[in-house]
Amino acid sequence: MRKKRDLLWAMCPMLTINTFSGIQPSSLEQGSTQRRVFFAFNCATFAVLFCFTSYLTVNLPLNTQILSAKLGLSAIVRITWGMFTLSSAALSGCMHLLRKKQIISIFNGLAYLVKELWRNGMVCYHKFILLQVFLFFINTSNSILLAWKSIETVGGFSTRLCNVPMTMFWTSIHLEQEMQFYNFLYLLSRCSRSMNIRLAALTSVVTSDSRLQRGRDACVLRQLFRLKMLQMDLYKIYRTAKSVYGFPNLLLVLNNLLNLSFVFYSIFDYRIFIFKGGYDTILIYSVQLWAFFEIFVMLSITSANENLRKEVDRTEKLVIDAMLKVEDYPVRRELRLFALQLLHTPFRSSACGFFPLDLTLFTS
Repeated sequence: MRKKRDLLWAMCPMLTINTFSGIQPSSLEQGSTQRRVFFAFNCATFAVLFCFTSYLTVNLPLNTQILSAKLGLSAIVRITWGMFTLSSAALSGCMHLLRKKQIISIFNGLAYLVKELWRNGMVCYHKFILLQVFLFFINTSNSILLAWKSIETVGGFSTRLCNVPMTMFWTSIHLEQEMQFYNFLYLLSRCSRSMNIRLAALTSVVTSDSRLQRGRDACVLRQLFRLKMLQMDLYKIYRTAKSVYGFPNLLLVLNNLLNLSFVFYSIFDYRIFIFKGGYDTILIYSVQLWAFFEIFVMLSITSANENLRKEVDRTEKLVIDAMLKVEDYPVRRELRLFALQLLHTPFRSSACGFFPLDLTLFTS
């Protein structure tokens, strides 16, 4: 029996990984019932881990002050870095789990749009997902190595040994969120590009004939109305995704700013990587690779959002050019309504309004 090559099939490897964050593939299938027991177990587990992480975050500076009466600048930098990363990633992970229904609605909406606009691209997209899963496993392996080398360097059993493993766990959940957001942006841009191809073919027919026949006029109007509805569906999904992933995006940008600052600071003061007089080269490279991967994810999201914005701008240009050239009044009126809809549905994403998620992020 031939496999149904839809969006669920294409994203299945990544959705299997997302099971740990509370989104299992079975709950995304049309007509399936959600596993309430599994979701309740995830909520209970995350609640316990979040409470334990909060304890570790508060205990981190207190424990350091007890062990050392006088803190140097490198110790303060290390504590600040650890506290922000630990607390922000844990908060983002718990909020992500509570927004499961919204994420499922985004996926189901995208599944419909992909079926209408980009059905033939699922095989290539499945390969692209496999590449992302491979990169995710590389980052996970590096996180395990980082946790192991940190424990080995510190030595002895204490609550401080749990800081790095818990940080790696929550940052992995945060990374899953950002990879989801990137894929949503990527799918929206591909659907928008496919819609532009259809719109360009339709407008070329409209502008080539000075007067359309009655039957052909009705057909063009139906197609324009259909494309207008698909564009509105694209915008609704984009707006929902922007609200769901706004806070994780803000934390991603802030984390990257801190990571870059601390990595550059380590060039002048390498003591932030020294624990109990121990200095491990593998540990330093592992931390730098972890920081680089988060920057790479942010760059990927920015690039995907920029591509989506360009496709939307192209849609506006196609509609306005056709509206100025067409002579048939009903078609021109439908194009004018389409242009007004595009004017009131801007595709502008930001990290909770603080940072723009496009190329201006690096110039502002």
